[in-house]
Amino acid sequence: MKTILFSTLLLFVIADSNKLVGRWESVSATGNITGVVFKDDNSFEGYINDKPFVSGTYSIRDSSFQMQDNGCMGVPGDYILHFFSKNDSFRIELVNDACEGRANGSNNRVFGRVK
Repeated sequence: MKTILFSTLLLFVIADSNKLVGRWESVSATGNITGVVFKDDNSFEGYINDKPFVSGTYSIRDSSFQMQDNGCMGVPGDYILHFFSKNDSFRIELVNDACEGRANGSNNRVFGRVK
């Protein structure tokens, strides 16, 4: 019984994290396109106007999201992801991030899935 319960729980965790895997983009007021590619191995690559600018790792559990990247010397940032539109969009909400540049650039940004 414990094995079945654990397996079921694991499936929910895997399914929850997999909804983030893929390419996401956000367009700024100035027209710049910021994008992120989240991979199955919990790594990501970020770009602005198709030019790479950051890479790192992430973890997600329910709506809690944590990332570390090379632009912030490996300092982790904690956020909440608010998915909407049948999980094709999300808004990122700052919880705690000592990396001021990442926090300012990420908080309340809305991303849409690129298909």
